Amino acid sequence: MRFERASHDHHNIFSEWNQFNRLEERTCRPVIDGKRMPPNAQVVTLSFFLSGADEPVGRFNYFDLNPHNRSAEFGYMVNPKFRRQGIGTKMLTLAIGDLFPTTNLNKLYCQTAAFNIPSIELLEKLEFHRDGVLREHHELDDKL
Repeated sequence: MRFERASHDHHNIFSEWNQFNRLEERTCRPVIDGKRMPPNAQVVTLSFFLSGADEPVGRFNYFDLNPHNRSAEFGYMVNPKFRRQGIGTKMLTLAIGDLFPTTNLNKLYCQTAAFNIPSIELLEKLEFHRDGVLREHHELDDKL
């Protein structure tokens, strides 16, 4: 067995394979003319406020919507002045509790760096499961 960089002709051949096995097309991002469609660029952002406050204490956004799998990635941030006060838990509980009944999403997922222990603990507290570890995937201060 050998390998080489795929040529234009190879890509045409690969496109023909779709007519025989549409599993990838049915389970992944839409494939049109043999090309996987890029992630949806839509980002929905929610701002969170404490009662009587004008400045947000947190942000939740979801993005990378995948209509085939009815999934989206989410991210969040709590104002540093308000961390370790339970705001992240309340914020994620409210956002996620609203998201599933008001959208057709089936799955939400979040990526965080292995060194972001507070985020990992929060996600586990809310019963998110670690599906995998992307080693050396996130960089902070020139360290992976």
